[in-house]
Amino acid sequence: MGNLVVYSGALGLFHPLIAHGFTGDHDKLLTTPQFIMHTVSLIVFVFFLVRTQNKTFQIVGKRETLAGIWPFLFITPWVFWLGYYTLFVPFDILFMFLSIGIINAIQLKPLVKFPRKWIGQCILVYFIAAVAGIVIGLGAYLLYYKNLPGITRDIATWLSISIPAALVVAYCFRHILTTQVIIHEDHESDIIPGGESTFSWKSE
Repeated sequence: MGNLVVYSGALGLFHPLIAHGFTGDHDKLLTTPQFIMHTVSLIVFVFFLVRTQNKTFQIVGKRETLAGIWPFLFITPWVFWLGYYTLFVPFDILFMFLSIGIINAIQLKPLVKFPRKWIGQCILVYFIAAVAGIVIGLGAYLLYYKNLPGITRDIATWLSISIPAALVVAYCFRHILTTQVIIHEDHESDIIPGGESTFSWKSE
């Protein structure tokens, strides 16, 4: 549930409201205020993402709420802009999701049982999530949202991108983490007798 709230709320709703609500629509080349507000909206998204996923990973041991946030704050927005200004939409979205997957693959590697396998799984899941969001979101934009007024169009499009991506991430990691998570001794009561964890993925 936390995963869906973060993606649909912070990326699907807050991102278009912050990025487009204050500075309006834009051409390919953004003005300085538009560039700043887009960057701020991405920072807000990764802030809530890191906060939520760290709360989830507290089950494997002590992990601060904002642990590992700096790579997300610095790398993810600039990778988004790299995709936008080199290959344009939808590569900004693809690059953003891949950056999240790569950062999580590296940072959370010490918390899983099979680190090498985890790296491939993490990157692949975020790639699939990005593709799902792009295909469904941009497809819906072209078919249904294109002629909607300003901010309504933007919110509908980003919700259609973020919700499918969130569902992919939640579904895939729910299964991956049942075999990958190393349960800390303080949370042994969260394991069902027989070795199956009750761990539920909330936000990756």
